[in-house]
Amino acid sequence: MPAPQKRSALTGTKLKPPVTVERSVWRGPVEDGITQSLISRWLVCRERFRLLVIEGLSGVEGFNHRIEYGNMWHVCEEAYAQGIDHWQPLLDYAMRLAAHYRIDQEHVNKWYNVCLQQFPVYLDHWADNPEAVDRTPLLAEKHFSIDYKLPSGRSVRLRGKWDSVDLLDERAMGLGKRVWLQENKVKGDVDVNALHRQLKFDLQTMIYLVALHEARYTPELNAVIPKGSMIAGVRYNVIRRPLSGGKGSIVQHKPSKSNPQGETFESYMERLGAIIRENRGEFFYRWASEVSPSNLMKFRETFLNPVLENILDDYEWWDWCKMNNGNPFQGELRRNVFPTHTPRHYRYPFGVYNPMDEGGCTDVDAYLETGSEVGLERITDLFPEL
Repeated sequence: MPAPQKRSALTGTKLKPPVTVERSVWRGPVEDGITQSLISRWLVCRERFRLLVIEGLSGVEGFNHRIEYGNMWHVCEEAYAQGIDHWQPLLDYAMRLAAHYRIDQEHVNKWYNVCLQQFPVYLDHWADNPEAVDRTPLLAEKHFSIDYKLPSGRSVRLRGKWDSVDLLDERAMGLGKRVWLQENKVKGDVDVNALHRQLKFDLQTMIYLVALHEARYTPELNAVIPKGSMIAGVRYNVIRRPLSGGKGSIVQHKPSKSNPQGETFESYMERLGAIIRENRGEFFYRWASEVSPSNLMKFRETFLNPVLENILDDYEWWDWCKMNNGNPFQGELRRNVFPTHTPRHYRYPFGVYNPMDEGGCTDVDAYLETGSEVGLERITDLFPEL
């Protein structure tokens, strides 16, 4: 792999072999907790979800630039929040990616350098924005693990990471000082109207707001969030990923008669950086969406509570099947063993990705068809990022 421009070369280490899982990888939403991404998987397919959380079966994924560019961006955001230069943490993360995805090192290098070009322009673009000037950071890249009580009396542990929680001085608008959750998203295509319309019932955004409301009176956050301040909603910060269609989707110039050597990779990245600087409004978006207590209550009552109750029931049944070599599709047996289990009606949220409905495939399709584990691995940790 070519070395990152003006940085040290990326090096790699051997990957550890997969570990066979004897018991459930996941100890359930009560003990280990549940994230919005796991809830999304459960909504898409309960059997594929079961294979992941009970059997520990997961595909061996290759480098996905859509996911990893977002992760690179979060690394830069975290470094900036800590007051340190972003390039070294970004390089460290790219080195780890290169070690893991050895055959994709050239792609890792490419997106590492794209991020090096785009992130400084992003900082400069928002530097003089009133929100940046009047903002007091309260939390940045903060992990949470919050007990959430359900109507049945049972509890689950909501887990995730807040990108940023800030106090904004809005007295000039007659609103005083209010607390805002900020979500940073990297997208290839940005439909501002659709995103703005969907935010009040977006899976991740609303779960993170629910968790923030639940946590604000804990000792840790009580010392951080000013007493009496209102949690106003979410500030949605969207970054459009370059080279994904539209402005800035350029290719490296190949050798020609006028330029037999072609365009160097360094010149290619510098040309991309110039396009981003000249068209900032097409790469950086930010808007605020107020979320009222009634919005949160509607989300809890029509989605979060019934779905978490259903997941609790499912885990209890799946784990019982695992321990007793049972078949999770035996509905009559389930009714005999767990007579209190009942399906609860709920409203489907925005922000759930379903590859099957979009004509795609999943990592365990071959296993579901043949029972073969070729191309799969047994994982032991569902929350490596937390």
